[in-house]
Amino acid sequence: MKMSLKSAWTVATAFAIIGVLGCGGESPPQPTQPSNASTEAEHGHDHGPGGHDHGEGGHGHAAGPHGGTVADWGGGKYHVEFTVDHGKQEATVYILGSDEKSPEPIAAESVLLTIKDPQLQADLLPAPLEGEGEGKASRFVGQHEGLATVKEYEGTISGVIGETPYAGNFKEEAAGHGHAHGHSHGEDDALVWEGEPRQHAGLVIKLGHHGKHLHAGEEVEPAVSITRNGEPVADAKVFNALVSADGATVLAKEVPTVYEPTTSEEPAHYAQGGLMIPQEAKSLLIRFRIVPADGEEATFDVPVSVE
Repeated sequence: MKMSLKSAWTVATAFAIIGVLGCGGESPPQPTQPSNASTEAEHGHDHGPGGHDHGEGGHGHAAGPHGGTVADWGGGKYHVEFTVDHGKQEATVYILGSDEKSPEPIAAESVLLTIKDPQLQADLLPAPLEGEGEGKASRFVGQHEGLATVKEYEGTISGVIGETPYAGNFKEEAAGHGHAHGHSHGEDDALVWEGEPRQHAGLVIKLGHHGKHLHAGEEVEPAVSITRNGEPVADAKVFNALVSADGATVLAKEVPTVYEPTTSEEPAHYAQGGLMIPQEAKSLLIRFRIVPADGEEATFDVPVSVE
């Protein structure tokens, strides 16, 4: 049977289309895995389940239900959405459920907003949505003159629900898309312990921070290791703040930390309570407040140098 030139072209085109639709194409390139560090002080900081990612990737989110940037808050149990009204110099944080959409009222006196640039901290107070009551709210609002700056903000939202501390990092991006980010330490990601371990209520407590070098105008992430009889203690409450070298002036308000279990790269410790070091700082104290589950709380001041 003879086939016209036009018919042959039609059949060839059809097979070409079927070939494209039926072919999955090449597999996307797999992400490069970080190499395992040889020492605790030079780790890759991959925390696995229950931890957090210190890389710049994080997991992406479309804009939240109020058009803001969404970040994880508590390993998926909660999410927080950050929005800002520059004209009012006002920030609003919405507490969302695991679906990242539904309001999730919480019993909290406030949440703390920490912004990296311009450096600022603001307490956001409950502003319950309609129908929310009995001391719970899914919306928290606060003002600060630094919020008048029109830009893409990056920072941390922290708070305490009951006795459990929560913290989440966020970074605004153009086109109304936000991402939950782990806090990245870059190449200088050492876990540094300052001084000798402290003893309190049968606990051995190591105090320090991530990063071999602390820089004015940048964030420091304090770290605390707590053990009893050589085993990690996961049920303490740990808070940290920055104060002046003489202990008289608070430079960065107290924020809660989150427990991170042991990984192949680092021991179990409390972290994620990032604090901004003032631009003019040369030396200061990291003030740790530790509340054991079965003992009296204790406060320790750790002096650190700033470059």
